[in-house]
Amino acid sequence: MMKVTLLNAGTMPALLNRLIGDHDEIQIAVAWGYNGKLADRLMENKAKFRSVTFGLNGFATSPDLVERLIGTKNAFIAKADKGIFHPKLYLFRTGSEAEAIVGSANFTKGGLGLNHEACLHIEGSANNEIFDQIQSELSGYDALKQPVTKILADSYRRQFEAARKRRGQRDPILPDDKKSGKGLISSLAMMSWDEFARTAKLDPHHHFKRRMRLLREIQRLFASAGRFSDLSVTECKGIAGTLGNAEKEAVGLGGHDWGWFGSMGGNGDFAGLVAKQDRQLGAALDCIPRKDPVMLEDFTEYCRRFRKAFVDAKAHHIGEYPTATRLLAMKRPDTFVCANGKNKANLAKALNFAPTTLALENYWDRVIVPIQSSPWYNAPRPDGDDSELWDYRVAMLDTIYYDEHA
Repeated sequence: MMKVTLLNAGTMPALLNRLIGDHDEIQIAVAWGYNGKLADRLMENKAKFRSVTFGLNGFATSPDLVERLIGTKNAFIAKADKGIFHPKLYLFRTGSEAEAIVGSANFTKGGLGLNHEACLHIEGSANNEIFDQIQSELSGYDALKQPVTKILADSYRRQFEAARKRRGQRDPILPDDKKSGKGLISSLAMMSWDEFARTAKLDPHHHFKRRMRLLREIQRLFASAGRFSDLSVTECKGIAGTLGNAEKEAVGLGGHDWGWFGSMGGNGDFAGLVAKQDRQLGAALDCIPRKDPVMLEDFTEYCRRFRKAFVDAKAHHIGEYPTATRLLAMKRPDTFVCANGKNKANLAKALNFAPTTLALENYWDRVIVPIQSSPWYNAPRPDGDDSELWDYRVAMLDTIYYDEHA
């Protein structure tokens, strides 16, 4: 016989408390979780876990709860590459009997007390069709599950704390089975804003203020044109780092050293495409938004078009990460750093990867992902003199990791 009862946030805690204790098997899949009394009750019964999964989208799950799940058998976080993990399913079994809660309530202080929630409590035989359907839905999340490691929990906590200091929320960046996660525990990923700003200003090889003026000028150029190809040839060369000394003086651009942040004049095929204002190369850079957050999809499309420009031009050498990231860093210095021969070794060391393994196809995962998890990157934009440094902060990593002897 099936019994169905309507629950609200006020009636959820007592029922969950009983179900966790009474049943032999626990399965939970919820978008968010907290670290309150019911979390204590849940962890006391962790031996019963068949699958307990929490989402982390929007930083609404407590980092304390995530930390408690480290190494717990059959406990997971969900990492959804598309959309967000948003179910609220609770399933409990003992022998031939089962109970479930399906509805709107997350495993949070709000969902279990403060909010206006509506859920159904279903009781009956474990072989009833509704329990099979709930089980099927829970099993469908298997591909999203990641075991909770210390690397993951520590990285989430750092990003959670940074997110609390700024307006709005975004999703955390997490290691998964496809990545080692070493970058997320690297020295650069753990650097504070104060340490970053202090170190960047040292700039032993180039003049800090002149670097800032160069980036300011390049941002002005991008703001003045709808597309990269709308700029003059010499302006494109300056942005690309291929503008020669004689030419820059002739056209009145001698006030800047356009080779800072990666001089690309020695890359002949790249310099040739820039000089002829190749349409495909320009279209590639136009894929990167000027102000909106740069998504992985934007970067992927940029890389595809960037390489196609060399293929279509029948170039001898296909452009790789130094030239590709030079353009990226100049258009979005708040997001990209130009990785090149002069900074690659130090940058790789700071991010815990072997410099010889860096390539354009792994640049996002090796460089951008750990950077975007870091406290210095996620710090709120400061007032005063450091506000512009914050705007250019990723490109300015070159001031820290540049090695003139490389």
